[in-house]
Amino acid sequence: MSASITSENRSSVSKLHWKASLFVCAMALCTLSGYVASMIGWSNFSLSVNDLASYWFAFDEGNMLHQILATLRAPRAYAGLLIGASLAVSGVLMQGLTRNPLASPSILGINAGAACFMALASIGVPFFSQLNSIINAVFGTLLSGGVVMLLGGFFSARSHPLRLVLAGIAISALLTGLTRASVILADDMAYSVLHWLTGSLSAVDSQQWQQLWPFATLGLVLAMGLARNLNLLALGDEVAVGLGGNIRRTHLVSGLAVVLLAGSSVAIAGPIGFVGLLVPHLVRSISGHNYHFLIPVSALCGAALVTWSDALSRAIAFPAETPVGVITALLGTPCFIAMTIRKTS
Repeated sequence: MSASITSENRSSVSKLHWKASLFVCAMALCTLSGYVASMIGWSNFSLSVNDLASYWFAFDEGNMLHQILATLRAPRAYAGLLIGASLAVSGVLMQGLTRNPLASPSILGINAGAACFMALASIGVPFFSQLNSIINAVFGTLLSGGVVMLLGGFFSARSHPLRLVLAGIAISALLTGLTRASVILADDMAYSVLHWLTGSLSAVDSQQWQQLWPFATLGLVLAMGLARNLNLLALGDEVAVGLGGNIRRTHLVSGLAVVLLAGSSVAIAGPIGFVGLLVPHLVRSISGHNYHFLIPVSALCGAALVTWSDALSRAIAFPAETPVGVITALLGTPCFIAMTIRKTS
């Protein structure tokens, strides 16, 4: 009897490994194809895979197509990959930290705080306009995230997930109202700010890429190092402490990683929704709850989602562009509804 149960367990584990492996391979292929589509697709210039290959392996500064790829396409494609990974991983961290499946940068007011501070800076508010865009967004995420956590009872002994979500919705509504008021007060900047608020990669250049990658990379490194502690935290505070986990340090480092990841992403591309909410649920349904696997695969899946959304944003109304945030919402909403129906059934 025990032998048959053991063989069944081994079979189920083997099936899970194969399923997860196939999913990782599919996501890697989607990420690579999305990068290629973002580099050479839907351009006013004739770009081909051969041009991209020669740009990779035989870059020529005198080649106009190589210069287009290097200055216009590459920063945007790399930013899409990194922003997608950052938003997905920040969603994983927030869901693990709060033990709330609805936690994400958009639900808990993180994106709204960064967007509000960026909007205030763009209309020339004295203090905010003098700061670096990444620093502005980080301050916004710190303020909004801290207030939501405080009002949601995260620091109390008996916090409830629903209370945290309600606090996030309330603070998001307040900050969104402030952001819209700032746009109304600055008519000359209204269009550019509104376009940025929908989530867009159209204005990303080499300078913004140089601002993005140090903060986002540091956040991803911190997140990778939190996998063991998040696995322990999922077992409960008492069990985690008994197994050697440091809960306070885990909360602190997780919060720092979320601020770096979400703040830097919103500063460059605006508040792109659904990535931090949808991707962790999708990956968790395939691979389980092990954060050693969940964090890197979520990063890969988020990168694929944002790069393909960016490519589709140029394809829908070429030569005009649709904001990336609109595409992620159109893709994410039916997927999340389908996952919800599947779980409830």
